[in-house]
Amino acid sequence: MTFSVAQVRADFPVLAREVNGQPLAYLDSAASAQKPNQVIDAELGLYRTGYAAVHRGIHTLSADATTQMENVRTLAARFLKARSHEELVFVRGTTEGINLVANTWGVSNVGPGDNIIVTTMEHHANIVPWQMLCQRVGAELRVIPLNDDGTLNLEVLPSLIDERTRLLAVSHVSNVLGVENPVRDIITTAHAAGVKVLVDGAQAVMHHAVDVQALGCDFYLFSAHKLYGPTGIGVLYVRGDILNAMPPWEGGGSMIGTVSLTEGTTWNAAPWRFEAGTPNTAGIIGLGAAIEYVHNLGLDNIADYEQTLMRYALNALREVPDLTIYGPPERLGVISFNLGKHHAYDVGSFLDNYGIAVRTGHHCAMPLMSFFNVPAMCRASFVMYNTEEEVDRLVAGLTRIHRLLG
Repeated sequence: MTFSVAQVRADFPVLAREVNGQPLAYLDSAASAQKPNQVIDAELGLYRTGYAAVHRGIHTLSADATTQMENVRTLAARFLKARSHEELVFVRGTTEGINLVANTWGVSNVGPGDNIIVTTMEHHANIVPWQMLCQRVGAELRVIPLNDDGTLNLEVLPSLIDERTRLLAVSHVSNVLGVENPVRDIITTAHAAGVKVLVDGAQAVMHHAVDVQALGCDFYLFSAHKLYGPTGIGVLYVRGDILNAMPPWEGGGSMIGTVSLTEGTTWNAAPWRFEAGTPNTAGIIGLGAAIEYVHNLGLDNIADYEQTLMRYALNALREVPDLTIYGPPERLGVISFNLGKHHAYDVGSFLDNYGIAVRTGHHCAMPLMSFFNVPAMCRASFVMYNTEEEVDRLVAGLTRIHRLLG
């Protein structure tokens, strides 16, 4: 099908609003993407005509809601090209999914003297849980450093891996630099040494298709709210043999087989033993609608459009005086920058006055800020509903700020 950005934008009601008297240019989708009518309607539809507790009743509404929820699990499995829907756990988001792995697989498989490898570019959510696990069990956290341009220095990876390395955790795409890491090569290297690999896909799945079997990863995660879906829901993929061996993390309803005050408790089968309590059913339905939405547009079409837009944006931004752009030329979705010596917060505030929404701060990546020796950056993120006109407005806004502030 032919990709039409005008038709896509018409599906997102918020994009029609004004901010500070200007049309909204929303360039913060890497933090959280806007939602199309199809997602909003799917959630509202469940609440209006079909809500009930899932897995808890034999009446029609409960059975229908359960079927809808489990259909989304199957849809998400196809989206990631997993072997089975039973390899997917619904979580609140990527952060909870990483913490789940750390507190189940990690506690069972990482011990004193072992080590875990992360990278300098990781989001805090893919650093802090591993720090906490290492402190808890007496393991060591090792770090893959960066090259000057912000790409991973993978030449040192073999020297970081030894017989006590248990896990390598890496982002598929950097949330600050937009760097797409060569995760398949990283996984091959790690697996050759018997090391499991977790891939944070929060910034990848909206930009192109992901095939977890082709990658060969052991764990893969993403959040719905970055894929035009609801907040509070995400997906954790775990290779089946690993998931079936993992103990549960949280206790409560739905995750049990039997409960006895005298004989203890037995667990439900995976993945349901990792989904204690009442799930975010409406969020799951919204996730399904988001997956269907991007599938109908065509992920290849989305990728082609976004790459053209990114090239346009990078070329245009290079013309702004005193603008420093961080990271290599090849990237997905995000461009982080600073304007002269002006703090990112000041620049972001001026842009907001012009109706342009960008992210400012350390982007939950303080080690990366330290690497570039800056306290903060501005980040403009571009997805399928952004346009060249919005890029031009960003460039004009930054040029005006430079003229005003000097």
